[in-house]
Amino acid sequence: MKENGMTDLRLVISDIDGTLTRSDKTLSEGVVAAVKRLTDAGVRFSLISARPPSGLLWIADRLGLTTPIGAFNGGTIVAGNLVVTDGGAGVWTANGSPTPITIASYKIVPGDVLTYTKPMTITATGNNLVATLGLGAGSISPSNAGTAADVALAGYLTKSATITATGPGISGTTVTAGTAGVSQSVTVAVTVTFPKSATVGDPTEAATKTGSVSLDNMSVSLTQN
Repeated sequence: MKENGMTDLRLVISDIDGTLTRSDKTLSEGVVAAVKRLTDAGVRFSLISARPPSGLLWIADRLGLTTPIGAFNGGTIVAGNLVVTDGGAGVWTANGSPTPITIASYKIVPGDVLTYTKPMTITATGNNLVATLGLGAGSISPSNAGTAADVALAGYLTKSATITATGPGISGTTVTAGTAGVSQSVTVAVTVTFPKSATVGDPTEAATKTGSVSLDNMSVSLTQN
């Protein structure tokens, strides 16, 4: 490669904070475009940072990188691939019944157990790659952020929600790629249980019983450990 006086440029390794990212820790479209121009020209691009792997992977994904990257100032080298792909529409069910419900119109009462089931494709490549399934940001949000009961209910449901998935390389919420890697369609289930107590004046129920939440943006994330 020879462009603007540069000869035989094959690899660019960049720091992140204060170099690639803006003051609010986000990536600008200009940076994304510049990295794409390099990779399109055959120049490999990589990252090194004091951040842990979880703080690097979303940047590597946003930049479309396939090269190994260095976390903990190079103390850990992260390579491979970690992707969750939407496999179709999710379905809500209630209290163990297989019959789907319409979440927007379903009248929830204390003690209800709602389950969101969604097909996804998980791809994980890397001998030492271990990742954890979790709730996506904003999956359970207060209907009104200024209402204490709404905030309390959203916090309770987010904290107590359980996630399950099945398949080779998956145990509970942990995905282990191993030498064979993981690339398969799985069904992920998120279960939320609305608080109910037999104790009069129970503080959790008292704080949440008039709360309202939105479940419209339910999603699942996969984050490297």
